[in-house]
Amino acid sequence: MLTLAFDTATPWGRFALAEDGQLLQYRPLNVMGSYADALLKIVQEILADSGRSKGELGGIGVTVGPGSFTGLRIGVATAKGLAYGLDVPLVGVSTLEAMAASLLEDHPSVEYAVPCLDARRQQVFSAVYKRKGQWVEKIADPEPMLADLWWEKILTLLPDPEVAVYGGDGTAVLLGQGDDLRPELAGTGKPRLRPWTAAHPPTARTLACAMGVASEQLPTTHPFLLVPQYLRASDAELNKNMDLTPRTPSDDVSIHSSRRPTS
Repeated sequence: MLTLAFDTATPWGRFALAEDGQLLQYRPLNVMGSYADALLKIVQEILADSGRSKGELGGIGVTVGPGSFTGLRIGVATAKGLAYGLDVPLVGVSTLEAMAASLLEDHPSVEYAVPCLDARRQQVFSAVYKRKGQWVEKIADPEPMLADLWWEKILTLLPDPEVAVYGGDGTAVLLGQGDDLRPELAGTGKPRLRPWTAAHPPTARTLACAMGVASEQLPTTHPFLLVPQYLRASDAELNKNMDLTPRTPSDDVSIHSSRRPTS
């Protein structure tokens, strides 16, 4: 089965094509703007470079969040349109789940993965996963939380924080760095290379290949039912009912106040 997967949840786009679990094409693409113009172009390129066509696709995989609101909407909508138009199975997985599977694929001796995305305001989107077959199983649900609180949770879930591989752009926020490294990780012997990375893992590569060999762990969904999993409301949604008009116009900005409706 020919499988296409992509991850547009972050500016570090990941695109891959595989057949029966064997990678045919992998394409990372950093997009600091919108994926609207780039996504289908990349899909067409990796199909053409493999001598294949959209009509040969047997499955579509996509990450559904957390991540960039715009990137997720574009990625999920495109995956739904392709799957519905081609009448092929659609697999949607958490961005963090795909990150964990990819991190464990790159570190075969490690059993646990803690993917981490920077959610700003000293928060991270994180979760804990364990290796299971050709994919992963969830130990702790993905959620946004202050990095300190996530770290406390990790210490209760893992026998030792050192048994996991950590990855994603929120890794430094979660673990600290330099003099601010978490005390449970600092002073544990002479310096050594640890399996931590701030880079976004090759999520699409792992997902596209897994769809061909671990279908029982990657259930499909109808395109009409797949929705992005933002996990947190956007600032625009949080502030849409906020009245920012000063109660009394004045040159003294310190007296200006804003209020939310109580109902």
